[in-house]
Amino acid sequence: MEKMGINQDMLDAAEDIGASLERSNEGLLLVQERLASLQQQARTLDNDAQEKYKQAKQLLESNNEERARDLLLDRTKLQEKLKKVLLQCAEEKERVQQMERNVEALSERASEMDAMLRRAVGARTTQEVNDLDMRMSVDDPLLQKFKDAGLE
Repeated sequence: MEKMGINQDMLDAAEDIGASLERSNEGLLLVQERLASLQQQARTLDNDAQEKYKQAKQLLESNNEERARDLLLDRTKLQEKLKKVLLQCAEEKERVQQMERNVEALSERASEMDAMLRRAVGARTTQEVNDLDMRMSVDDPLLQKFKDAGLE
């Protein structure tokens, strides 16, 4: 790699960025899955609370106030759980957004590193071509004869 213009520090930095980007992408997927799970849990709790309300309403219509009250208390408990889960959803959504920003920043850094490595290889190649051209122009007796004759 040294011959290509890339030193060990450059390689280490590129590997570190690549590993960090991979870990960040994995972490982002986990956080997104957690958010989806919390959202599903919230939908389930909401559906259950609505069902309890419908049942309580039917029981009230049939004059079973005691059982209706129990169902409404159950509904209240479900709604409290739902509030907690919705707060967790909001927090998890913030985490997802932060992770997305982190992944984007690492992606940009990886692109910058890639461009730097390409520039280093390009610079090294240009230098080698220039060195070869200089050697040819200095060492080649046939080229010297053409130059002397003014036939470059």
